[in-house]
Amino acid sequence: MDIGSRSSHQRKERDRTNAVLHALLQLGPGPHKSSEITARTTMDEEEVRRRLLQLFKAKVCYRPRFGYWELRPVPAAPTDTPGLVHPSATPLLDAALLLETLHSRTEQAVLLHTYSPITGERLCIGAAGAHDVRLRRELAFAPRAVDRLRRAPLDSDAPGLVMLANLAGHDTPLREDLRQIRATQVALTEAPLPGWILVSVPVRRLPGAPATPGAEPRVVAAVSILAPDHTHGDPLVAYGRLMRNAVQAAIESSVVVAHPRFAPAQAA
Repeated sequence: MDIGSRSSHQRKERDRTNAVLHALLQLGPGPHKSSEITARTTMDEEEVRRRLLQLFKAKVCYRPRFGYWELRPVPAAPTDTPGLVHPSATPLLDAALLLETLHSRTEQAVLLHTYSPITGERLCIGAAGAHDVRLRRELAFAPRAVDRLRRAPLDSDAPGLVMLANLAGHDTPLREDLRQIRATQVALTEAPLPGWILVSVPVRRLPGAPATPGAEPRVVAAVSILAPDHTHGDPLVAYGRLMRNAVQAAIESSVVVAHPRFAPAQAA
């Protein structure tokens, strides 16, 4: 899919809803009449009311009484987006530190996906930076995107594709996109969240997990940057190189836990 081809309808819808949200922010704390909110936009009152209902369903605002709307207070220390991380028995070990390091260096959300050989799905088992206010707001407008980021078929997007390209045997014929991904060890696709991208690299051993001497490690996970698609520069090159280096450094520097329950190829 061409990442440059975005739906103008989706963008217009999001911009209109954000305009209503901006009007509420301008009016400040407390309840406000629909007419006051409408006066700060270029839309008619019926259109504004539809957007307010959308924000209401997303739990961004509420109606203290008929005809009035009020923003919900934002917690001082927001928690990670509920439902983004899939329950998993896979121990993260030092992978959590890797995710936090990448988030600190990129200021973008960082996701860790593994795969289930039983269902053929990629599953998000860890995240850093998912508490970002803008990301939480965007996900509130697209609740289905949370489900798709958490769990989706391997061939859906970058994290699954980068694992899929490396899971096939070296003698197995690959379609062109997977062959390119295997050659570069990085994948870039649209994210399930409209207007955002995923840049992913494979992980052959979770940091801190035991290695088998003399054996080529099998890909067990993927680390991904979730970023707005207007990121400056070439995200495939910049993020891909950064993540590959960070993953390698984390694996080489982490303490290996010599315990059978920390087998690296455990599926979630």
